[in-house]
Amino acid sequence: MSFSSDLITIEKTGAVGTVWLDRPEKYNALSEEFWLALPQALAALEGDESIRAIVLAGKGKHFCVGIDLVQSGMGSHQKPKGASEAVANLKQLQFTSQFQDAISSLAKCALPVIAVIHGHCLGAGIDMITACDIRIAAADSNFSVRETRIGLVADVGTLQRLPKILNAGHVAELAYSAKDINAARAEKIGLVNDVYESFEATYAAGLALANEIAANPPMAVRGTKFILQQSETLTTEQSLLMNGMFTLMTSLKSDDLQESMRAFGEKRPPKYTGT
Repeated sequence: MSFSSDLITIEKTGAVGTVWLDRPEKYNALSEEFWLALPQALAALEGDESIRAIVLAGKGKHFCVGIDLVQSGMGSHQKPKGASEAVANLKQLQFTSQFQDAISSLAKCALPVIAVIHGHCLGAGIDMITACDIRIAAADSNFSVRETRIGLVADVGTLQRLPKILNAGHVAELAYSAKDINAARAEKIGLVNDVYESFEATYAAGLALANEIAANPPMAVRGTKFILQQSETLTTEQSLLMNGMFTLMTSLKSDDLQESMRAFGEKRPPKYTGT
């Protein structure tokens, strides 16, 4: 699948694909065109059999300062000419649903996604990183559920996903106060796994981790993410049953498992094909 956008670019380094938020002059503020391109970029990488892990990063001084408030027209509060308030509300709900789907494409991506954060990560930036599997940050990063401060209830994923990452007290503190926290605090409460000195060091660490993931059998990695995703809405007993059946039908029957066993016996590095 080919992909082209003026606002998001793709870079491939071996088995790792980087999705770059590429609107540096606006600090990667998310316009409608911007976030609609995100699922397409992810789909392009998912469809490339050589790519086994994804890094999400931002170009310029900041990862993402949130939604583009000017482009979104939030300040005008004007309904379409001739439309009733009900029709205007339905159109707004449709717009919000599309935005939610775009952010959810990160969580639904079959490949592991690592967020590499630097500078500001505000509002919709939090929506994005909480939809990623792993988050790491540069020391200059700062984070805020900024919607509350400007009079909005965050509605694109933060309030649904942040409670699965942080304990209830930390979620409430960030969401109610809309306060900014720095990278050290984000690491302490578990929002990010690790903090690095600079963006360059953080991106290098992200690529290194992505390559570590990509070195494993692709079917096993994808299957592990699938089971983790499905288990979010299942009981332990239901998840165990699905897990057993899934493993039986897939990785236990895979060529990669046989290759792993042969490589171990022959004392050589395995060569995985994802089959």
